[in-house]
Amino acid sequence: MKRFVPILLSLAVLLPAFSGCGDQSGAAASPTPASEAGAGAALAEAPAATEAPVLTPRAFTADRYLLSADAAAYLGNARDDYAALIDAVCAGAPEAQLSGYESAALAAEVFAESPYSALAGLEIAENGAVTITPAGSGSAEEFDSAAELLVEGAVYAESNELETAVSLYRAVSAGCTYAESGENSLYRMIVEQEGGNAEFAAALCYLFNQNGIAARIASGTAGDTEHRWVIAELGGQPYHFDPTFENSATGGRGLSYFGMSDAARIYTGCALPCTAGRGGYAETLGAPCPDTHFDEFFTDVTSWDCDVRAHFLYLAYGFETEYLNSIETGLQSTAEQGEIAVQAE
Repeated sequence: MKRFVPILLSLAVLLPAFSGCGDQSGAAASPTPASEAGAGAALAEAPAATEAPVLTPRAFTADRYLLSADAAAYLGNARDDYAALIDAVCAGAPEAQLSGYESAALAAEVFAESPYSALAGLEIAENGAVTITPAGSGSAEEFDSAAELLVEGAVYAESNELETAVSLYRAVSAGCTYAESGENSLYRMIVEQEGGNAEFAAALCYLFNQNGIAARIASGTAGDTEHRWVIAELGGQPYHFDPTFENSATGGRGLSYFGMSDAARIYTGCALPCTAGRGGYAETLGAPCPDTHFDEFFTDVTSWDCDVRAHFLYLAYGFETEYLNSIETGLQSTAEQGEIAVQAE
């Protein structure tokens, strides 16, 4: 049963209390001015200003070995070889001796999903030895530092799952520049914040997985053009996320392509079925995201703000500056959740 919250009587009352998902400090309340009493009476002392608790940036350390669930399952017993390959590339080693050719080939295939794949080319020998040829001038430390800076600048320790997701979505869709280039990679997207459609999807997928939101890259068509986006789980349900379209439509400031159902994905011009995963762990998905939980509220959202302390999200539509809706950001599993609590004009 839909749970309605009373209509906002005045947004002007609530807006000063916002703790935006990108705001790193709490605003101090203005002290009440002392008022004059009768003649000869002392002025009342203004109460001390009170400060809202300061929000804490999320402490984040990049996990070099973390993979999407489908890639991890595909690796199977080659996980140790994959970790050894990651270690060798990140250390700048010229070679990695893995357990055998088949295991090395699996590790190398999945390694293509890693941001560190931009650092080296690989050649596998029959005995499982992998020759590593340096590529580019970057380093694993440079990438890790950039990823950590991005997350800590976007997400708070107090952020729940939905708040984390919208903050990372904006960090990619609004914080990165769209530019197709033969030099593009996930590494460059995070470090230089520039890339094409594939890199927008890869960056969001990477950041979601690194922050506990299960995600994988989806590929299909938009019109007659190949297109990539992300399928990720919120509240135990999968949804479509398209940071490239968001960047184009709202400058990345909205949620028009966030948390889409299959119906909404098709409505935006992307055909289903789509393919999730890559290479040997790719699979065709006909209707992977049936839930319409967010469609009613996020379609045509062009701007939003977030109160992390109260766990509310405020929504503006059609490039208007006034917030017309607000939703609670707490999500439960699908078995427990009702419809989103919403405040509407």
